[in-house]
Amino acid sequence: MRVKEEKITCSNAAAVKAGVAQAARAGDAVLDLSAVKSLDSSAVAIVLAWIRILQQAGRQPVLRGAPEKMMTLARLYGVRGLIEPFLDGKAPA
Repeated sequence: MRVKEEKITCSNAAAVKAGVAQAARAGDAVLDLSAVKSLDSSAVAIVLAWIRILQQAGRQPVLRGAPEKMMTLARLYGVRGLIEPFLDGKAPA
């Protein structure tokens, strides 16, 4: 699933999470965040929930276009290591 929103913040996080979760439950194991230009910590929570859904279904998540800010926040919160194994390509700083 390609997230089309340019912003993921607490104001739209519930809707984004619902779309991502629905796609994951339907079997889409790829999440593309390359269109996201602005975000807050809710994006980290969405990605972690997406990973959990796919792992519970026995699928291998693939995360594309992870924004650098999201990975910085993930490091700050101590969860970067939970996301990095699913990055498609080089991890952002």
